[in-house]
Amino acid sequence: MATALTLRILDAIRAVPYGKVASYGQIALVAGHPRGAGGARDVVRILASMSEKQNLPWWRIVRKDGSIALSPGSGAELQRALLAQEKVEFTKDKKATPGAFWNGQPAK
Repeated sequence: MATALTLRILDAIRAVPYGKVASYGQIALVAGHPRGAGGARDVVRILASMSEKQNLPWWRIVRKDGSIALSPGSGAELQRALLAQEKVEFTKDKKATPGAFWNGQPAK
C-alpha cells in the first residue's frame, strides 16, 4: 500500500501538463514533501519503481537546471524525443528552456 506522500507525489507528476517539464525537487515541493526540494530523491525512487505500472509521464521530469538525468543509451534519447514531440524547447546545451517549466499549478 502506497503512503499518503507517495500518492501526493504520483498526483504531482501526473499534474505536469503536456508541453511542460518539472524538476524532481519541484515535484517534491508540490507534493508537500516534509524535506521540500530535498525530497527529490524520493521522486526519483518513485519514478524508477512506478512509472510503468502507474502510467506516469516520466519524461516530463528533469533536473532543476533543465537537463535530462538519464544517461545516453539508458533512456535519455527517448526522453528528449518525447519532450520534442510535446514541443518542449531546449537550449544549445541541451537543457529545457526556463519557459518550459511548469508553474506548479494544476491545469484548468
